[in-house]
Amino acid sequence: MSGLHFLAILSPKHDRVARVEEIVESVSSYVKENEPGVLQYQWFRAGTEEEPKIVVWERYADQAAVDVHKSSSKLAWLIETEQKESNLREAIQVLPLEPFTGWASRS
Repeated sequence: MSGLHFLAILSPKHDRVARVEEIVESVSSYVKENEPGVLQYQWFRAGTEEEPKIVVWERYADQAAVDVHKSSSKLAWLIETEQKESNLREAIQVLPLEPFTGWASRS
């Protein structure tokens, strides 16, 4: 699978999960409509009820697509919203991923 891969981990406060999901759904819709260089932007629920996690697997066509995403008004809105509302237990963690084995699809 080509491109640049990242995993972003959000750790919402247990009573703010619904709000964080609302925020990331808005971001996801924006990315799909406005950032064609984003090849995959898939969100998952993880963790426990006491320590929930929301994780996004991101795949970009190239570094230019990453740069567009990082400088987007919607990502800035997500950060500003977090600063105002304090929905997360800790800072967002972004991990670059380097595929080395396995497969993503049987097609």
